Amino acid sequence: MITILNPDNRLFTLARQGQGPPSALAAIAVVFVMLVLVLIPGQMLARLVVRLFPSGIQSIAEPIVGNVVGFLPIYLGLWAWLRLSSKRPFWSLGLESPGATRHALGGVLIAALMMAVTAGLAIISGATAGKSQMTGLTALGIRLLSLMAYLVQGPGEEVLFRGWLLAVIGARYRPWIGVLVSSLVFSLVHAGSMPMAPLVPLAFLNLFLFGIFAAFYALSEGGLWGICVWHAVWNWAMGDLLGFATDGVPHTGLLISIRATGPDIVTGGAFGPEGGVAATAVFLIAIGIIAMLTRQGRNPEMTSGAG
Repeated sequence: MITILNPDNRLFTLARQGQGPPSALAAIAVVFVMLVLVLIPGQMLARLVVRLFPSGIQSIAEPIVGNVVGFLPIYLGLWAWLRLSSKRPFWSLGLESPGATRHALGGVLIAALMMAVTAGLAIISGATAGKSQMTGLTALGIRLLSLMAYLVQGPGEEVLFRGWLLAVIGARYRPWIGVLVSSLVFSLVHAGSMPMAPLVPLAFLNLFLFGIFAAFYALSEGGLWGICVWHAVWNWAMGDLLGFATDGVPHTGLLISIRATGPDIVTGGAFGPEGGVAATAVFLIAIGIIAMLTRQGRNPEMTSGAG
């Protein structure tokens, strides 16, 4: 068994605090309750907030407000659940203070590298990279606000699927069960927003690989700071920085706007890079590297905590 699946990983140790981890069905139920009773009302509130903005900028404000207002309730809901049911603090989801800055900066660098490789593979296969139409300080300010919003959205998903679901199932049963179940549930939840298209099966596979990669990343660190920042930067760089389509929605990038004019099977076509084999290759390589490094014992923090 590879080292990364050590049952004494810090994430699993934290999950055993308080009342101990619940059953798998209870843990999955918590995820869906958070999404139905917390996230959906949050998105409804976000739409109401957007209407407060002048009509000319509502389309710009909508994704930013949606990420902030729509995902903040996840943090509040998990905090309340942990407090009332599991009797453990919110930081026990893998958000310990020691080493937070170092891991966060590592997440930025790894996300930038992986997105650069994904974009490079797409361009090599025939995607075109045109000059962005968004220029000036206003465009920069909007994109920076968007990054701040992704720093709410991305980590919100990580505390729910990796900090909670992965950790409690892996702690109660076996680590590999936690990895597989959390990745599958993550994929199924996101599949609901996919448009019907020929590349959807590949996009679903990439979502599953995304979940495996995120689980391995969190376990290799023994915490969530790195993957939280990685998730935010990956999403932001894909759409707001480079102008890839995301989940079938076109974007205009701050630096360039990449259009999938090459083979859809590689670039993801109109769905975006997460629907193509370029992303598949990048996630598989990243999973393999993490597994190899932790197997060789080159990450001493894996079982000793996030410090």
